Amino acid sequence: MNDIVIGSYLAASTMFLVATVLLALSWRGQRMGALLILATTVSTLWGLLMAYAQWQGSLAMNWVLLAEVLRYGAWLAFLSALFGAWPMSRLLRGFRAATQALWILLALYCVLPAAGLAFDIGIPLVGMLLLALIGVVYLEQILRNAEPQQRWALKFLLISLVGLFAYDIFLYSYAILYHEFSASTWAARGFVNALLAPLLLVAAARNRKWSLNVGVSRRVVFYSTSLLVIACYLIAIAVGGYYVRLYGGDWGRVAEIALIFFALLVVLMVASSGQSRSRLKVFLHRNFFSLRHDYREQWLHLTATLAASDSDTDLSVRAVRAMAQTMDSPGGILFSRSHTGNFVPEASWNMPMPTGMELAATEPTFEFMRERHWIYDLCDAPPEHDEKLRASANLTELPNAWLLVPMILEDQLVGLVLLAHARARRRIDWEDIALLRTAGSQVAGTLAQAANARELAVARQFEGFNRLTAFLMHDLKNVAAQQSLLLQNAARHKHNPAFVDDMLATVDNSVRRINRLLDQLRGGSTPAVNGRVRIATVIDKALEQCRGQSPAPRYQPPDDEMWTHADAEQLAAALEHLIRNAQDAATARGCVMVKLEQTSGVAVLKIEDDGQGMDDAFIRERLFKPFFTTKASRGMGIGAYQAREYVHRLGGALSVDSKPGRGTVFTIELPLAEPNEGALGTDKLRAIS
Repeated sequence: MNDIVIGSYLAASTMFLVATVLLALSWRGQRMGALLILATTVSTLWGLLMAYAQWQGSLAMNWVLLAEVLRYGAWLAFLSALFGAWPMSRLLRGFRAATQALWILLALYCVLPAAGLAFDIGIPLVGMLLLALIGVVYLEQILRNAEPQQRWALKFLLISLVGLFAYDIFLYSYAILYHEFSASTWAARGFVNALLAPLLLVAAARNRKWSLNVGVSRRVVFYSTSLLVIACYLIAIAVGGYYVRLYGGDWGRVAEIALIFFALLVVLMVASSGQSRSRLKVFLHRNFFSLRHDYREQWLHLTATLAASDSDTDLSVRAVRAMAQTMDSPGGILFSRSHTGNFVPEASWNMPMPTGMELAATEPTFEFMRERHWIYDLCDAPPEHDEKLRASANLTELPNAWLLVPMILEDQLVGLVLLAHARARRRIDWEDIALLRTAGSQVAGTLAQAANARELAVARQFEGFNRLTAFLMHDLKNVAAQQSLLLQNAARHKHNPAFVDDMLATVDNSVRRINRLLDQLRGGSTPAVNGRVRIATVIDKALEQCRGQSPAPRYQPPDDEMWTHADAEQLAAALEHLIRNAQDAATARGCVMVKLEQTSGVAVLKIEDDGQGMDDAFIRERLFKPFFTTKASRGMGIGAYQAREYVHRLGGALSVDSKPGRGTVFTIELPLAEPNEGALGTDKLRAIS
């Protein structure tokens, strides 16, 4: 038995040493990671001391108990730090402080024999039992308060430490009752701790930041069946353990305890597995219920997910999550209509967001979905003879794609949701289809309501902009009145030096006021008067307005003349705004290039800069958002939005290609006009120049 005990604790020390090394190599400086490394280090030294004490045979019991206390102190310090992620009540703070004081006092008590003082072994044993019970209470509080989506990351930590504390509760309870340790339980303890170390590594991999945002069932049949299966499994393990002990010799009792503990770990891991629960639910629904879904529970869950006041999660992401959870799917992607009418990815949940994907709304697939509320199972082989029943190839090629669900509102297809494969793979039936259709309509209505609210907010912002314009027009009228007064008096007083001085001061004041108003109104819209304009002339006008700012734009006009139908002033203002943005991004030492070329009956105008660039999220969410500006008080945030909208009104397109650190390219595509038409727009531009 002596060799068994030594091997048992050496195994524990070895496993915790491996865990310590791996954690130290991957540590990124977080406080929780440091505390976990401290706990595994202390556990490594604890295992070595236990093995040494068994081998030496003469180490005093107080030093063994001191090692036990220090190990508990390290683990309880780690668990206590987890509570720091949320506001604690006075009672909880006092409880945590009392826990720290308890293990410190126990450690000091174990040192008393070194000073020649009396030592009662019963006091540390009771104290160790209390520390183990406190550890279980800590774990119970963490599990109770953690949000459901966080339990996946915490479950292996909870399983491993519950096993550690529960085993020690039995060990110390036995020692207190019978005034001695159970030899077999003490011997198997090292092997049990060795089994727990790998679970801590899995927990560390799932909790890279070790932070908790604390917030605060399945059906009875599900729980009852789960408990029945677990009970049968444990009975079988107990019978096997009995025969192992009966025929195992000296190793029998130790092997029995280790086997039973290993079986409990397997039960905990299987019970906490989302895939296992999903498979059990599918089995129960198929064999015990006439209906697959509990519609009341599904509807309440869907509504609660959509209405959740989670400031960190966008509504579109919650919509994907709500749709996915109805089918026990672990992820999904939401496609919504863009300004072109096609479907583009807007949000994703636990699935990679496809970049650059655009699904043409004219595909027969989408019209068929709208008419029939059709749901595509992308795992089924599509028929070759009917293209309406074949989903888009871009979707079927996405990894883990399963179901394509339409979101229909008022007989209009407003979006699509692509769901990932369910945890327990199966074929969908009529119940799934009915549930998904209803859920899709509910989600579509919620998203449409949110979109209407955003449009209303933008309309109110435009209303405020119009009110601001009224004040600016008032200032312009005052400036015009000043200039009119100067003209009226100039003929009589132009030879009066005092009048000349006043006139210059008035003109200077008027110029400054007009420049200030122009800076505020730059990019403002005027009624469009579309005519045939020469694009190169419009570019020259925009460049002339921007040459006073560094860097000066570089432009080489093409040999071919290109014409388009547009309002010369508005098109020049749109180009001027984009060029000025490029100058601001490139800074004074940068480079701004303007290029014009012709491709397939379309004029392609590119404005390039070598500035800092923009990421995809900024382009998608902020660049063309009205009243959002990065220029503080120097802009109103409508220039880029207005430029894009005006280009779209001309039947053209405006796109952006940008990456952080690689500059930005704005590309404008304009339909060309016939060269032999009238030139009203060009004459007008020449007049305003």
